[in-house]
Amino acid sequence: MIEIVGLEKVFGDKILFSGASLRLGARERLGLVGPNGSGKTTLFRMIYGEDHPDRGEILLRKGAHIGFLSQEPAPLQGLSLLEEVQGGVKDLAVLEGKMRILREEIADEKDPQTLEALAHAYGQLEEKYARRGGYTLESQAKTILLGLGFKESDLGRSSEELSGGWLMRLSLAKILLASPDLLLLDEPTNHLDLESLIWLEEFLSDYLGSVMMVSHDRDFLNRVARKIASLEQRRIVLYPGNYDEYLRVRKEREALREAALENQRRKIEQTERFIERFRYKATKARQVQSRIKGLEKLGKIEVGETSKTIRFSFPQPARSGRVVVSLRGVHKGYGPVKVYSGIDLTIDRGEKIALVGVNGAGKSTLLKLLAGVFPPDQGTLEWGHNVSTAYFAQLQLELLDPSKTVWEEIYSLAKDESVSFLRGLLGAFLFSGEEIEKKVSVLSGGEKSRLVLAKMLMRPANFLLLDEPSNHLDIAAREVLESALREFEGTICLITHDRHLINAIANKVIEIDAGRLTPYLGNYDDYLYKKDLERGGFEKGEDGKISSANPTDRGLPGRKSKDKKRLEAEVRNRFFRETQDLRRRIQEIESGLDQASRDLQIMEKKLADPEVYKRGENIADLVRSHGDLKKKTADLTLEWDTLSLQLEEMERRREAQLESLGVGENPNSKGSS
Repeated sequence: MIEIVGLEKVFGDKILFSGASLRLGARERLGLVGPNGSGKTTLFRMIYGEDHPDRGEILLRKGAHIGFLSQEPAPLQGLSLLEEVQGGVKDLAVLEGKMRILREEIADEKDPQTLEALAHAYGQLEEKYARRGGYTLESQAKTILLGLGFKESDLGRSSEELSGGWLMRLSLAKILLASPDLLLLDEPTNHLDLESLIWLEEFLSDYLGSVMMVSHDRDFLNRVARKIASLEQRRIVLYPGNYDEYLRVRKEREALREAALENQRRKIEQTERFIERFRYKATKARQVQSRIKGLEKLGKIEVGETSKTIRFSFPQPARSGRVVVSLRGVHKGYGPVKVYSGIDLTIDRGEKIALVGVNGAGKSTLLKLLAGVFPPDQGTLEWGHNVSTAYFAQLQLELLDPSKTVWEEIYSLAKDESVSFLRGLLGAFLFSGEEIEKKVSVLSGGEKSRLVLAKMLMRPANFLLLDEPSNHLDIAAREVLESALREFEGTICLITHDRHLINAIANKVIEIDAGRLTPYLGNYDDYLYKKDLERGGFEKGEDGKISSANPTDRGLPGRKSKDKKRLEAEVRNRFFRETQDLRRRIQEIESGLDQASRDLQIMEKKLADPEVYKRGENIADLVRSHGDLKKKTADLTLEWDTLSLQLEEMERRREAQLESLGVGENPNSKGSS
């Protein structure tokens, strides 16, 4: 697919790459990692052709197309969301234009021979259009937009109404629909909620092209990447496996390098002592010269670079009362749109809560209510004793004064703090030396996030309210944030699409759906497990087996065999009920496909018959009907594929449930019931 050979690149006075090489094959899934500023985005821009290496080659397979999602949204054409996304597939737009011109020519042409030639040319174009997915383009565009969190009602809206993260989602949708041979994704998860993130993981896992991705989401890299390319000492080092495997292998390699370095250090010291001791003894002159030459030839073992990372912990706060905050009968909306109608919620001291739910469910609205950004429309919000809050949101990055420097932003909050304390605080967030004089206007997203976190530490609080605190932070910085939140002894309520962060710190998850709050004890994995139980109606026993959630005769002697049969029947009956409509629709589609196939054969036979042109039949209508049939066939095929995969997944879950009940085990085997 692509090969990078002897790459060299200097940016300003910094050498980014020196002799870097990489080979990427077909259908690869490669995660690109490295410290901030190591050249990840620059490498993408060089592969895409927006930048050029100073030396070396980037070789791309002939005819291969590249799609690049940068951290800046693509320019808009002022179309609806659906049209905007479809417009990104340039080759299909060209084919559509050519087909439209031919249809107009066919409608006006009277000569039978010319008509036949035009119809033949149209048929070739149409075949190419169908192969490229033209007839399913709209369906695919809808699937991708809905998967990325847009609603059906959004698809007709003008793209110019979007802002921020939604523009990035639209850019991502355009690139995914274009289906290039190589996808370059620079932080694709930054503006996605959890549901959209999981959808993207599944999409990329099935993607037919190759994918190179930069992401600070550890779980995303673990689920999608099959190899990791690490930028180390201006070269590209390849590691097999996902991100966790990369960490393990790199740690082993570093341990071996440290051991080799230590051995070399001891050898050098011994050799230097020998040279110093016998330098002036004529009888040892030959040996001394040999040792000196040996030292000169000794290859230097390179020590891995240690990248800077933030280091901080939240100040341990004053103790609050047992109840931190309680909401009773709270209503909140925006104009005619009601988000909450009469919700109740109590948050106790020490709870670390993650809010989850689809985009637009009301997570940020609830967090803003708790932070006091705005009051409820109705109902009461009562604070507990001695509660102090600190609120972090991506919006606060925009509230930083672009005309101020980093130092001026932090100094504006100072009261009795000394200059050395303030400099130390900024240093902990990687702002030191001349960097504290940087204007906010030139800071990157990650630098702004670090500055807002630093400002939070100026006012110790016992209730942290955090809206996507890990956005724009690299993996190392996220791990520091995770550690600080885990050790924090106060109360936390956060929104994040970083599943690793939720699993590390949350002891409660609150799901927000249609204005309702449903609490689940535990972290994100616990929440997913309990959701599966709710869908399946089973619970896990001490032995790991799943049994009925409400058995009437559990544990009675002589009833286990009957229990198993009853539970097996319950699983099969539930599967039959839940899939009945799905299986019926699949059968309808299959019948429709059979009929469409027969109709297509008749239509194509007509279009291939010279007599049709001689008789002067309406060829334009035939061509149009043929196109409509091809589109119908393509749409039905796409729906059949989607529903069949859905049915397969439900069958897999049924088999997993049956297996957990021990169905299919040999009844005479040891331990069977």
